[in-house]
Amino acid sequence: MRWSIEVFFKEAKSLLGLGKSQARDFASQIASISITVLQYNVLGTVKRFKSYETIGGLFHEATDGAVQLSVTDRIWGILQELVMIIAEAFQIDDERVMDTLINRSETFKHFINLDKLELKQAA
Repeated sequence: MRWSIEVFFKEAKSLLGLGKSQARDFASQIASISITVLQYNVLGTVKRFKSYETIGGLFHEATDGAVQLSVTDRIWGILQELVMIIAEAFQIDDERVMDTLINRSETFKHFINLDKLELKQAA
C-alpha cells in the first residue's frame, strides 16, 4: 500500500504537475489536486485495460492528441471543403453556396441561432 502511494506522488508530481499550482485561493488548490488525482485515475484505468503501458507512456500519448481539433471543428472544416468543391465544380462563388445553404436550411439557421445564444450566455 505504501509503495503505491509513493509511486502515485512521484508520477503525479513529475508527469501531471501535482503541487505546481500557484493559486492563492484554497478552493483553487483543492481543485488542482482533485483534477490531478482524476487524471491519474483515468490514466490508471487506461493502463489496466491497455497492455499494461506505463503511466508516463500514457501521459505522453494523451498529450500528443490534445492539440487536435475538436469534432465540431473537424466537421466544420469538412463542410467548408465540400462547399468549395461543389462551388468549383459548378463554377460559382463558394461564399454564395454557403450563404444559400444557411439561408435555405432550417437546420443551419437553428444551429447558428443556438451558437449566438450560447455566446450571449457565456458573456
